[in-house]
Amino acid sequence: MAPASSFAGCLVAAPGALTGSPAGADGIGGPGAEQAWAARARCTTTTYDDDILLWSEQQAELIRSLAGRRDLPDAFDAENVAEEIASVGRSELAAVKGLIRRLLIRVMMLTGDPDAAPVRHWRAEIVGFHGDMLRRYAPSMRQRIDLDALWRSARQQVALAYEGTPQQDAVAALPDAAPLGLDDLLAAPPDVAGLVRRVQAAVRA
Repeated sequence: MAPASSFAGCLVAAPGALTGSPAGADGIGGPGAEQAWAARARCTTTTYDDDILLWSEQQAELIRSLAGRRDLPDAFDAENVAEEIASVGRSELAAVKGLIRRLLIRVMMLTGDPDAAPVRHWRAEIVGFHGDMLRRYAPSMRQRIDLDALWRSARQQVALAYEGTPQQDAVAALPDAAPLGLDDLLAAPPDVAGLVRRVQAAVRA
């Protein structure tokens, strides 16, 4: 699946891809219309269901490319329409990051406070966060997720939650960098015990 930058290059290389139809399909296709139609198909291979983040970026680029066209109404606000569409993908990315952060918090709590009364509830929450994350995750999000940053943010929250408690030192011993990779978190079904073991091993290292 091509990145958004490739989509922009596709539009530049095939400006006719935004308009026209196959020659003879509707009686108005001119010379080169069939090639332009094929180029258009190549430029729009990413669908909403395939990758909502990449789709929203490509659609926003497409709309911005229409700005200033004389055959469109003056009231057509290409930039703001494009921004609204792009924000759909960004909001999904933010949601996935938030779910990863919440999942990491529960893994940390299971690591630092394994005998707490609500451990079964924490495990169930991890499974829930994981399912929600998988439903919203898109392949193009991978390079935009800073797992170490999410880990540090989660670790800070857990440290504050356990400040002054008998588990404070155990939580403080959690590593500064994420001992888990994104593939560990995306694996289905989620291996909650395995995630905790990985963090425990990092603490002992």
